[in-house]
Amino acid sequence: MTTVLVFLGTIVILVGAHEIGHLLAAKRLGVYVHEFSIGFGPPLISFRRGETRWSVRAIPFGGYVRLAGEDRREAGTDVPPARILYNKPPLVRAAISLSGPVANLLLTFAIAVFSLWVVGTPLLQVADVIPGEPASAVLRPGDRVLAISGEEVTDGEDVSRWVRASDGRPVAFRILREGNVETVTILPAFDAQAARYRVGAYFLPVAYTNEILKLEAAAPLRLAGLRAGDRIVAVNAERIETAVRLLDLLDLLAAAVPGDPLTLTVSRASVELDVSIAGSTDRARLLDGATFANLGVDRRRAGPIGGFVLGARQVGEDLRLIGESLRGLLTGRIAARDAVAGPVGMAYLLGQSVSAGASAFLRLLSLLSLSLGLFNLIPFPALDGSRAAFAFYEAVRRRPIPPEREGVVHAIGFLVLIALLLLVTYQDLVRLLG
Repeated sequence: MTTVLVFLGTIVILVGAHEIGHLLAAKRLGVYVHEFSIGFGPPLISFRRGETRWSVRAIPFGGYVRLAGEDRREAGTDVPPARILYNKPPLVRAAISLSGPVANLLLTFAIAVFSLWVVGTPLLQVADVIPGEPASAVLRPGDRVLAISGEEVTDGEDVSRWVRASDGRPVAFRILREGNVETVTILPAFDAQAARYRVGAYFLPVAYTNEILKLEAAAPLRLAGLRAGDRIVAVNAERIETAVRLLDLLDLLAAAVPGDPLTLTVSRASVELDVSIAGSTDRARLLDGATFANLGVDRRRAGPIGGFVLGARQVGEDLRLIGESLRGLLTGRIAARDAVAGPVGMAYLLGQSVSAGASAFLRLLSLLSLSLGLFNLIPFPALDGSRAAFAFYEAVRRRPIPPEREGVVHAIGFLVLIALLLLVTYQDLVRLLG
C-alpha cells in the first residue's frame, strides 16, 4: 500500500508540475483554458473555478491541459477569438507547448536543491580497499571522506577526478575515522591497462559489512543454508570483510571459472563453517534477497550557495547518465527492456527508494522529473516537442496548418504511446514476476 501511495503521489507531483507549466503559460499568453486534469478517463473529482474546470481522473498515467482551439476549431462556445490557441502566433503556441518540459526541468533543480539543503548528502565512505593497492596501507572500510586536496567531495566521481588530476603526485585525503578528523596521503599507482591513475579503493555513500542482516524466503543464500546474523568471512578460502569485496570476488570467479562450485566460509555464533554453493547457481543472482548490515550514514547539508552549485552539478550528472543510457540504447549495448520502465517498474523503484531513505527517494524523484521533461521534448506526435515542431514549421512556412489535421496526427501518436505503455507495463510484470 505504501508503494502505491508513493507512486500516486509521485505522479501527482511530476504530472501536476508539467501541466501547471502549460496552464500558467497559456493564461499568461491569453489563451482560454477549458480544463486542467491529472489523469485520464472518468473524473473522480471535478470542480470549476472561473473559466477552468479542475479534475482528477481515474487513470493516473498522465494528465492534460485542454486549451480552446488546441486540436479543433471552437464551435458553439463563448470563447473570444483572441483567446483561441490556433489564432495565436506560432511562436506563442510553441512557448506554451515547451512550458511543460521547462516546468519539469525547474522542478528537477528545485528537488535537488531542497534535498541538499534539508536532507543533505551522505558523507562518502570507504566501502573497501583492494589488497596490495596504495589505499590499503592508509584507508579502512568505514572511513568518511571529507575532502580531497582541500575540496569537499560528494561522490566517487569526485575522487576519480582528483586522482586522475594528480598525475601520480601524492593526494591528500581528509577523513573522519572513529570521530577523529585526520589527513592521510596516498600516492596513486598507474594502471597501464586502463591508462589512468588509481588508489585502489571503493568509495560509496554507504559501507556494507559482510554480516547478513535479513534474508528473504526465496533468497539463494537462505536456500543454501545461511541465515540472518551470519557473517560471510571467506570465498573459496579468500578472506573478506565487506559486501563489496564479496561482490568483487563473485564477479571474478564467475568470469574465471564459470560453473564451478564455490565455498562460502560463514561465521555463526563465533564458529566458522563452510557452505558449498552449487556450480549451477547463478553467481549474478546469488545475493538476491539478501540485505547486509552497514556502518551507518553521516550527512552533510549544503549552505545556501553551495546548494545551488551542487544542485546544478547533480542535474548535470543526471543529464550525463541519461545521455549514456541513450547512447547504449542506440548502439545496442543496453537492451530496451533493461533501460525503459513503465508504471509498474517505476512503482517498484519508488518503493525501493523509499526504503533506502529520503535522500534516495528525492534523487529518484529528481531523475524522473528530468526524464519526463526530456521525453516530452521528443518531436513525436502527441508530445510537447511535436506540438512545438508544428508551430515552428508553420512559422517558417508562413501558412497555418488546419488544427483538425494536426489533431488527427496527435491522436494517432497518442494511441501509439498508449500501446507502448501497455507493452512496457507487460515487460515490467514479466521482469518482476519472473
